[in-house]
Amino acid sequence: MIDNTSLYFKKKDMPESRKRKGHAFQKPADIPATQRTKGRFLWALLFGIFGLIMAWFGVGENYIVLAVATLAGSALGYIIGKKMEQEAGKKE
Repeated sequence: MIDNTSLYFKKKDMPESRKRKGHAFQKPADIPATQRTKGRFLWALLFGIFGLIMAWFGVGENYIVLAVATLAGSALGYIIGKKMEQEAGKKE
């Protein structure tokens, strides 16, 4: 008698885990998460003050220009601080 089961069912090999790649190395962040969240506000404050001083030297006591320069400097500092936090939080 002929065994027809081999025609319909293929033998499945077990996975060879020895050939699998291991997990990628993940470097832990050097800066704690609570300290990283404060960086964007510090940079926003510093850039805001810098923008205010530069505008004051440039235009004098024009309060509208001073306010706009302060807000623009703060926004730029916030963006830079956020990028720095993201870079510090990345794991290599």
